[in-house]
Order: sequence, then structure tokens, then C-alpha cells
Amino acid sequence: MLQGRRAFLGAAAAATLLPRLAHAQDGQMRIVVPFAAGSGTDVTARVIAEAVGKNTGRVVIVDNRGGAGGSIGAAEVARAKPDGNTVLYTTGGFTTNAALFKSLPFDPIADFTPVTLLTRSSGFALLVGEKSPYKTLEQFVAAAKKEPGRLSYGSSGVGNTTHVMGVLFGKDVGVDLLHVPFKGTPINELIGGTVDCAFIGPATVAQQIRAGQLRALGISGPTRSKLLPDTPTFAEAGLQVRDIPGWTGIWAPAKLPPEVLAALYEKFQKAAQTPLLSHYVRENGGDLVVMPPEPFKAYVTSEIERFRKQLPPLGIQLG
Repeated sequence: MLQGRRAFLGAAAAATLLPRLAHAQDGQMRIVVPFAAGSGTDVTARVIAEAVGKNTGRVVIVDNRGGAGGSIGAAEVARAKPDGNTVLYTTGGFTTNAALFKSLPFDPIADFTPVTLLTRSSGFALLVGEKSPYKTLEQFVAAAKKEPGRLSYGSSGVGNTTHVMGVLFGKDVGVDLLHVPFKGTPINELIGGTVDCAFIGPATVAQQIRAGQLRALGISGPTRSKLLPDTPTFAEAGLQVRDIPGWTGIWAPAKLPPEVLAALYEKFQKAAQTPLLSHYVRENGGDLVVMPPEPFKAYVTSEIERFRKQLPPLGIQLG
């Protein structure tokens, strides 16, 4: 009799909880982007927000919280209420930050609930300006080896993936490149000749490449970019360079109830099926992945562990 009463009370509690969870997710949804408005990640987030909003009928806003390599926005989500109304949309830089920052205001594993990996794309293109004398990757590497430290590369700041990729390239190829960090993207400085090269994702510079202002010599990653089909991978050119995979994903705060996690994953899964989002991602050279929560959690954890082994020897440390 007592056992039956407990079962009844448990069922009643669950029935009471479900409407509350549903009500909690009826309000405004906030997608926190830890980068400035107008960045590639921000633009994609706005397409995602529109797709989710159309599917669910909810108001979905993008909240830009840039700074500290994405850590300020991530911290905002880590301390948010775990009700499914606040999520983080960011890049694989989330996993490199875990290895580069001396300390963070959150634990990148314990303080988040991974929801889904959403997009994946080819890695970083080694770019030079239109007036650069280097037409091929072989020419560039030969020049860099001939005069160590003379050729420079621009990045979006110390510890940014555009910086880390440059360090990995130098270490693995055996060349000494001069790092020149900027507060924003180094595209204009590259076009103007202030720096000799840069490592940037193809989608970010597709317009400048089509206009002839920039030239791609090679690309990291296992496959060629859909946006740069004629540009060889580093491996095709005989260079074995460690890669930082290009991907984006969704995280929620820790302690997210399983029912809310399932509902969130379903929302983004359905958004990925809309022509609005799928067309946009393909046009920008990416692929929609939509990885379920458990595999995504395992992937994020393994990437953090990998970078915590690979990156410290590079000598990059952020405060």
C-alpha cells in the first residue's frame, strides 16, 4: 500500500513538473554569442535564431557578450538559470580556451550542458594579399625557411584560433613566422600589405578572395574547402600540420533537467532542417551536423583533453 502511494505521489509530482517546464520554455529564448555583432559567428547565430523562432513561435534574441576570447559570453551562460531559455552559441575556440587560459571564471566541462554540435567546416586557409610574390604554398614555405622571422602573420588577438593556427603551422612545418596581433580581424591589414599572411576560415574571406584581393595558398583540415575547391590542403602539399577543426555548437548551463535538454536538442534539430538555415550554412562552405547531446559531450571533452596536452608547449598563455 505504501509502495503504491509513493508511485502515485511520484506520478503526480512528474505531472506537476512537466507543465512548469513547458511554461518555462514558452518565454523569450536568448542565444548568447561571445563575439561582437557582425562577426561570422554572430551572423550565423541570427539565422539560427530566426529558424528556431519560426519553428517554435517563440521570440528568440541574439545577445552579444564579446571579450576575453569568448570567455565573457560563456561565463554569462554558465551562471544563467538552467531552464532552457539561455544558451551559448560559439565555436571550437571554446575548447582551445580551456587549454590556453591560466584561469577561467567557469569550468568548461562541469559548468555547462552540451546540447548539440551544429555546423562543421574546413579549417583555416593560409592567405596572402594580391600583391604578394608568393603564388604557391611551396614558394611561401621556402621563403619563410630562407629568412626566419621575416615573414609575418596577422591574427585576431593573442590566443585566438587565428593565432594558435599560425603557431601550429610554424612548429609543424619548421618555420619562424612573426606574429602580429590585432584587436579585430587582420583582413584589411593583409590586403594592404601590413602583414604577409594570415590563417582565417574560408567563409570569412570568401568575398575578398572572389574579388581578387586575397589569395589562398593552402588549407588545414583533412579535406578541401567547398568555397576553395582549387586550394590544396596542407597534407596534399606534403605538410603535416595539426589542425583546429572548424565547428560551432550549442551549450546550456549545467544541471539542465533531462526533459529540457531533450526539448532544446529537438528545437535545434528541427531548425537545422529548415531551408533557411541549411541553405545559409551550405552557401558559406559548411555542413550541418546536429550531433545529439551525449556524443557532443564526449567530443567536447576529448577536444579539451587533447588541447590541454598539445597547446601548453606552444608557450601561449592567457590571463
